[in-house]
Amino acid sequence: MNGTIDIDIAIDNAATDYPALAQLLAGYYHQDWQQDHGTPDAALHAFVDDASADTVIEATGDIDRLIDEGFDEAGLTRMLADGFDCNYVPAANGLASVGWLSHVREVLSTSVAD
Repeated sequence: MNGTIDIDIAIDNAATDYPALAQLLAGYYHQDWQQDHGTPDAALHAFVDDASADTVIEATGDIDRLIDEGFDEAGLTRMLADGFDCNYVPAANGLASVGWLSHVREVLSTSVAD
């Protein structure tokens, strides 16, 4: 990729490259996530309650790797929507995608430590 990110390839490989994060985002932030969970954090806590501790830890690692890829805001937003089929839009709550993912990582990390 010569120092640049091919967003289309990254989107195509998102579920394979970040499997635990894909489980969280596609499974808990699907098209009906608001009816099922009400709030973004409630969906996140449902994942923590349902997933194994290992999967939660893997999801935090997936978030770290995704953030470290260096996507700009537009690319990360596309990754969430198109790569992970995540129907939560952080910008709707005034958040940048990286800021929301950092929050998700913090909640997941805290839940494993408890």
